[in-house]
Amino acid sequence: MGPSGRETARKIQLRLMWPLALLLLLNSLDRVNISFGALQMNREIGLDARAYGLGVSIFFMGYFIFQAPSVWALKRWGARRWLFAVVGAWGTAAAAMALIRTPTDFYIVRALLGFAEAGFAPGVIYLAATWMPIRYRATAIATVMLAVPISVIVGGPICAWLMSQANPLGISGWRWMSLLEGLLTVAMAFVCLRIFVDDPKDATWLSGASKDWLSGELRSEDAVSTAQQDRSLSKLVRDPRVWLAAATWFGLLGGLYGVIFWLPQIIKQLAGGSTLAISLIAATPWLASLVGSLVNAWHSDRSQERFLHCSLALFLAAIGLAVAASTSHLMLALAGLTLSGLGLGGAQGTFWTIPPKFLGRTSATTGVALINMMGNTSGVVVPLVIGAVRDRTGSFVASVYVIAFLLALAGLITQLIRWLCARADRRHATAASTAPT
Repeated sequence: MGPSGRETARKIQLRLMWPLALLLLLNSLDRVNISFGALQMNREIGLDARAYGLGVSIFFMGYFIFQAPSVWALKRWGARRWLFAVVGAWGTAAAAMALIRTPTDFYIVRALLGFAEAGFAPGVIYLAATWMPIRYRATAIATVMLAVPISVIVGGPICAWLMSQANPLGISGWRWMSLLEGLLTVAMAFVCLRIFVDDPKDATWLSGASKDWLSGELRSEDAVSTAQQDRSLSKLVRDPRVWLAAATWFGLLGGLYGVIFWLPQIIKQLAGGSTLAISLIAATPWLASLVGSLVNAWHSDRSQERFLHCSLALFLAAIGLAVAASTSHLMLALAGLTLSGLGLGGAQGTFWTIPPKFLGRTSATTGVALINMMGNTSGVVVPLVIGAVRDRTGSFVASVYVIAFLLALAGLITQLIRWLCARADRRHATAASTAPT
């Protein structure tokens, strides 16, 4: 990679990926504040574990339904206006959490928030694919995904502190926290109009040489892709790799959401303590997740290997959860959760480098949206299962074992995708060698 390429990659990382990471941090804070807010909110508005799990799941129902229209809007409007609309809408819905009074209010606001956030995650992956060459994409995506563990490491104690402080409106701590974080997100929507552009050719911070290098790199990737032609939705649906990738994402998100939404309540059951103390303990697995994301993505880009880096991380996450579920000792359970966080971070940073291998850039928007949409059904299923099992058994143990199984299965499926991609590459090479010249 020549000097122009190095400089271009650095600028894209700084001017695109880090701002997207900040937006994802605000996006993830919603998951964090609801998990800590539940420590006060559930009692105040009359939610048991099953009802709380239903509210979490309803978010993903809206998320699932509106994801395809949101990604379509990204392609039609461009990144700048799309980000303004999406970020502004979810910030408004997040702030509205401060107004809820009943379980029904909770369900309605969570559904609206799901609608608003629906296309953000696949949109970020699409933007990474259209700006960053694949050889550096794992690090670029991992940079954005760092927002998830950071949101818990930093956001958890902030949420706990806001919940414990008196406020000028005299409202409950969890309401004050929701209001402030929602309004901050709305403010960031207006910042999006200033800092983002729709296409690399519109970026004034890239020189002509940098734009030429980037355009050449992306064209070269299209030329060697096993799916270099634009494919219709019907063809994507018939590709088993799309469904297997969705199943992998389902298992990975099942583990991620299980930890994000329920970890504070699990720690409270194991150790008790104040909300601030719980938030500090809960940050430990996410510190490990941050390390796992950075190290695994760096090594994946260095070796240019994706599948083993993803599947081994998933196996590690499954083992960690199984250890945590098998003991009632706080420190041993925390060690298992930390091991799981290491694996979850490592898998999340590398997974999204795999679909472009068989989608190609031209089909990336539709394919990524389809995989993300189907995988996110775990957000509907897993919280409902955890809440129902928790109410029935009085413990989280059985639910954690189920999540560990899903993660291990996702690791195996990743290797199956690897085999199918290798077979497709062999067929493509054979067809090319026998084609008339």
